[in-house]
Amino acid sequence: MQRSNGFTLLELLISLALSASIMLLLAAGMQVVLKDWERNGSRLDRSLDQVLILLQLERALDAAYPHTYVDEDKKQQVVFFIGEEDKLAWVSTLSPGRTPGLTAWQLSRNEDGESGVEIRTIPAFANDPTESLEEIEEPTVAFEDYDVSFEYLYYDDQFDDKDTEWLEEWQGEDRRSLPNAVRIVLESQERQEQSLEIIAHIKAFEHASLPRIKP
Repeated sequence: MQRSNGFTLLELLISLALSASIMLLLAAGMQVVLKDWERNGSRLDRSLDQVLILLQLERALDAAYPHTYVDEDKKQQVVFFIGEEDKLAWVSTLSPGRTPGLTAWQLSRNEDGESGVEIRTIPAFANDPTESLEEIEEPTVAFEDYDVSFEYLYYDDQFDDKDTEWLEEWQGEDRRSLPNAVRIVLESQERQEQSLEIIAHIKAFEHASLPRIKP
């Protein structure tokens, strides 16, 4: 009697089980690859967004303008610029929507006690824009995983021994001018993310009608 060369039922079941196991392993591996791809893609998108925001902030500081208003209490003309370690406000010739006119900007740490930077902007007129900036109830929050701090550069080149100093505070009403530059440091709260830093040089740091006061 001649023996059959076909597969037995047991051999067929074993091959199907092995094929199913291999397909499950491939599917699991594909899920891992897809999740890693999505994670990296999301991180790349977030990095690009952060770069664009930093670029816009740097340009807005480059275009800072020594906006003046009359202080009713002091009865004198003062320059609007609030520079603190955790808060920065200034007037710029650059607006977020590229609309003509001056724009008041304010950057500050997240008031909810969480990390992040709150960004406020309003049109700047002849008065003090501080109160109007603070009245914005829902500011834009960026850099959610970062803590922000600010420093301000004073540079005096009127003498041979040039005086250069980074300060933790710069008040326009006292200095009667803007700082020469602003440093924004963003410290990452996540180990895999690098900290960020920009130094924006302010071109129009002096006002023609107000003498500059040294620190």
